[in-house]
Amino acid sequence: MQKPTTHDELQAALTDDRYRILEVLAEHDELRSSEIRDYAEIPDGSKHYQLSMLDSWDLITSVGMQYVGEYENGIPATVYTLTEEGQALVEG
Repeated sequence: MQKPTTHDELQAALTDDRYRILEVLAEHDELRSSEIRDYAEIPDGSKHYQLSMLDSWDLITSVGMQYVGEYENGIPATVYTLTEEGQALVEG
């Protein structure tokens, strides 16, 4: 799905899951993808899709990678934050 070009299109494209992700990031500043899933209560199977969509629309951005757990092994989780556009949308 391409980035919506009007405010009305964007509002229509922001499903409950996507908007909850933005709200959660507004509350917590930076979160790992798994934390976003837990706080926003979105299904694990749709997490990557929803985050990728919001990232491609420049509403969130990756700010790094972080291992989960004390041993720093396995696959690191992506850490996200809101962009200025995403922050403005939530505050809107």
